Amino acid sequence: MSTSLFAQFSPGELSEAHSHLEGVGNCTQCHDIGKEISESKCLDCHDDISGLIDANRGYHASSEAQQKTCIDCHSEHHGRRFDAVRFDSDNFDHGLTGYDLDGAHGSVECRDCHQPDNIADRDIRSREGTYLGLQEDCLSCHDDYHQGTLPVSCTDCHTMNDWEPAAKFDHGKTDFPLRGAHADVSCLECHEQTQRNGKDFQRFANVAFSRCTDCHTDPHDGRFGSRCTDCHNEQSWTRLVSGNSFDHNLTDYPLEGQHASVSCAECHKGSSYSRPMSYANCTDCHADYHEGDFALPEGGVEDCSSCHTVLRPFTYSSYGLEEHQFSDYPLEGAHLATPCFSCHQSESSEWEFNWESNDCITCHANIHSGYISEEFYPDQDCEVCHNSSRWSDVAFDHDATDYSLEGAHSDVSCASCHWNSDGERMEEDQRFSGTPTDCASCHNNPHGSQFEKNGVTQCIQCHSLGNAWNISTFDHSTTEFPLTGKHADVTCAECHYSERDDTGTERVVYKIPKFECVDCHGS
Repeated sequence: MSTSLFAQFSPGELSEAHSHLEGVGNCTQCHDIGKEISESKCLDCHDDISGLIDANRGYHASSEAQQKTCIDCHSEHHGRRFDAVRFDSDNFDHGLTGYDLDGAHGSVECRDCHQPDNIADRDIRSREGTYLGLQEDCLSCHDDYHQGTLPVSCTDCHTMNDWEPAAKFDHGKTDFPLRGAHADVSCLECHEQTQRNGKDFQRFANVAFSRCTDCHTDPHDGRFGSRCTDCHNEQSWTRLVSGNSFDHNLTDYPLEGQHASVSCAECHKGSSYSRPMSYANCTDCHADYHEGDFALPEGGVEDCSSCHTVLRPFTYSSYGLEEHQFSDYPLEGAHLATPCFSCHQSESSEWEFNWESNDCITCHANIHSGYISEEFYPDQDCEVCHNSSRWSDVAFDHDATDYSLEGAHSDVSCASCHWNSDGERMEEDQRFSGTPTDCASCHNNPHGSQFEKNGVTQCIQCHSLGNAWNISTFDHSTTEFPLTGKHADVTCAECHYSERDDTGTERVVYKIPKFECVDCHGS
């Protein structure tokens, strides 16, 4: 009997979700008497869906759902295991909910979003397998990376495609637009990633930026104040502000001359421009170009400023003739007109200033080495004969030798006797030590061997050393034929005839073999 009554009043068991409405007394909870399912009673019970429809939100507010009744999709009385909420999730058009799945959301599984942890309403969250209860704001599903430090409108900066980078964020609209080198800096350089509340965190809001030192370490340790932009700009830290460069005159070392065009890094090695530097001497920065040529007795070297100035290139020297006269080698004579490089620059173009000796042979080749006796040439001192005014002026005292210069010899140049060549003088053509003193060694002997005694002809027996080669000192009375009577008036040539000797040379015969009267006058 009871079974037939149940069949008459109920078409079947309700699903598990509606099982509490089982029984004849509960029919009117869903049905109007004499009518089918009442839409209003469904929504009275499912007030969460009713609220969405009233707010024109969610799938049930879509035009597709509005054209249907509840029972079109959610029928009942099919048994306890029947699922009244079912649809094809693979082909479901999420756009009908009013929330299009854009970007990365399009590849997310339904249950990655539709899970209890993302539902704020406790009642809805407790419903197994529900698709209701999600909010459209990002933080309803995603953790707040910024932990409340930024507005919750994530889409102001981010897109649905990727969380990083924040493609919609425009730093130019902040109080600190990125200019110059700042535009190329990674966000992490300024917004360091740290840990906060046990999670990764970056501070983007309330970051101090009014002073450069809020982010950058002051390499000058406050020596130049906190206004870095007085000297630097955002384009490059190493490039000083055009038209407002750092005034080096404020330091203890004003930049002058050539130093004014030198880049800061040339002097300020390393990363610090305020590191104390030595600058009292040029060699504190510059290598000793002269490699110790100007070493001081007490140590160190003569400062470059003694000869050079920063107002002109280093190749210019202020050291001139006046300064040279106070050196260990004052310039005299021809040396006064000699350019510096002639003495101080080697063939390799290297400058030399420090010599062990100031002797002439330090600069000049000694062409007489080995040809002049040390007796007259001690320590190869050229000044024994020469002077610095003109090399050809020779002032040697020949009386110091074994052969004093007398008569015409005193007016003869040294080369006439001491050089064997009349043309270009070669070093091997000279002779000084061991020069013979007999006349025939230098002069041509027109008499052959007529006046030889022991193989030597002594010309001065007849000739004088005067200015003329004459026989004023010859006394015929000392010969075997003294000139007496008329003979004293006869010219030499009347008696001393010419003939050719064995070599074919024509010579005047002075040693007449026979001088009887008949030998000259005949019979």
